[in-house]
This record gives sequence, C-alpha cells and structure tokens, in this order.
Amino acid sequence: MILPWLEELIFQCQPHRILAKMAHPVLDYIAAIPYLVHFPLPGLFALYLVVDKRRRPLVFRFMWCAGWVNLSALFIQLFFPTAPPWFADSAVFDKDNGQLISVQPVEAGFQRLDARLGVTIFHSIYSKSPVTFGAMPSLHVAWPMIILMSRPWINKKFAAFHVFWITWAALYSNHHYGVDAMAGILLVVLVFTMEKRVWSPFRCERDVPRHTVYRSPTRSYSESGVNRSTGHGFTQSVLPI
Repeated sequence: MILPWLEELIFQCQPHRILAKMAHPVLDYIAAIPYLVHFPLPGLFALYLVVDKRRRPLVFRFMWCAGWVNLSALFIQLFFPTAPPWFADSAVFDKDNGQLISVQPVEAGFQRLDARLGVTIFHSIYSKSPVTFGAMPSLHVAWPMIILMSRPWINKKFAAFHVFWITWAALYSNHHYGVDAMAGILLVVLVFTMEKRVWSPFRCERDVPRHTVYRSPTRSYSESGVNRSTGHGFTQSVLPI
C-alpha cells in the first residue's frame, strides 16, 4: 500500500500507530469534539461571515474555494482510492481467494467512545459514508485550513490550533495517515494560490494590483503620472487592468 510507504519515507514511522497506543478515555472525548464539529463547520463559518456586513462579501469567496477543495478531493478519492489506516491495519483476507474475512468497524478508534456512552453516534455516521477508501486527502483537516486561509473567526492562532487539533484527532482515532493531513493542507494552499494568482469571480481587490504602469522605450513613468526624467505630468500613462 502506497500510504504506509509514504509514511515511512517521510516520517520514518507511522505516527497514527504511535498516537493510537496512547488511547485514553479523556483523549477519546477530546478527539471527538473536532470530529463532531466537522460536519456543521462550513455552514457555521458561512453564517459567521454573513451576519456582519463587513464580512458578508467574503462568503462567496469562501464558498468558491471550499467548493473547489471538495471537488478536487472527491476527484482524487474516486479515481485514486486509498484505504484508511484502520482498514489497512485490521483487514484479514482469505489466503486462497483473497476475500475479506474481517475488519475493524468503520468508526475506528471512536468505537471506544460509542461503547462507553452506550450509543452508536460515530458508527451511524461512518457506516453511511459513500466513500470508504477516501483517506487522501483529508477533508477533516482541509476544512479548518480553508477557514485559516480565509478570515479566521476569533483569531489566526485559534484557527491554526484547530488545524493542529483535527490533525491530531484524525491520527489518534486511526482515521487518517499523516500524509493524508499533509495532502489536505497542500490542496487548500494550492486552491487559494490559484484563486489569487489565476482567476476567481470573487477575488478581493487587494489580491490584484489596481493599475499597471505604461513604459515606452524612451520614457519611464511613475504610477503617479509624472515623467521621471522631465518632471512633467501626463494623463494616459496608467492603464487599468
């Protein structure tokens, strides 16, 4: 499998296995919080942008970038499926026909929490997932990263902590590899870079220069409209993009 190989290549170990050995009831609850917040997170952040008139124009930019991140991730997961660590570490196959004999429940490390609470919250969520082999890239990590690069609520430190928190929870719960989290972060950075440098219908004005300077072979003009060599002004040296 390529993901465990990448883990060993980059980290010289498999971080999710190290974190899984630290399993503790308190840590299970701490890991569950960002996972449960994950599903309403985009809607909550969009609402945060909408309620303030000063932030309202940013909601379309957020939705544009979030849409491309999710679409790109879905394309990767469908055409390049990758097994999550809980499957790779627990799957038992028949040696004769290669059929799957047994595997850990889809809720992975969160089965401990379901058993402790006597409910099936996480099992109900993940048993209905249409994409089982979609470990890379991690959208659990990507969504908080989108918020960090948009306009973080509270502050950037909290947004960065949220990214770290969900990354730790994803590895601790055995749902993702470290490279899955890295891929999610890199995908968001790539989408935002394309949005700023290439094209987006909702790009903010501060992301692009408002004017460009006309330069002739014999004269050099500043953006203020003054010939640097003669000091005389002019009216058509600055062209809007």
